[in-house]
Amino acid sequence: MSRRFMKFCKAMNSQLLELPESVWAGLIDDLRRRGGGIREAGAFLLGELNGATRRVRTWIPYDDLDAGALAQGYVRLSTAAFTKLWAKCSELEMVVVGDIHTHPKGPRQSMSDMANPMISQAGHVALIVPNYAQGKVTPSDVSLNIYQGAKQWNSFFGHDAQRRIQLV
Repeated sequence: MSRRFMKFCKAMNSQLLELPESVWAGLIDDLRRRGGGIREAGAFLLGELNGATRRVRTWIPYDDLDAGALAQGYVRLSTAAFTKLWAKCSELEMVVVGDIHTHPKGPRQSMSDMANPMISQAGHVALIVPNYAQGKVTPSDVSLNIYQGAKQWNSFFGHDAQRRIQLV
């Protein structure tokens, strides 16, 4: 197995996300701008592992990987988008540590989100930002959802989400 694949598998066992405050602010601003308050926007979170922590260093928006990713009113990525994603990870020497996307109202997963994880590997972390990321968004506003496999998720909200998303 490749070293990168081993890192990816290790990442799937970590449940704590750590982001510099500047990365969080830039990410939320980017999602807000891309969605324009009228549609979903999202991104893969790229970074590295440090023990049990997933450190987010940057993001790659879905629509940068696939221009039509948001055209249906929900997120849909082509197979070619994942080829671009893995190439970007290789170029930056980072791994996917999670994903994030916006919803029009609250931070709960939709039925489609639950049935179609962006990375269908147990342990994958998916964040959902409410209100299309309009206004000030803090970690306690979002949901942190951990894929268990077989279309099952553990979801955390409010204080429980905030404890798992650390801004540094």
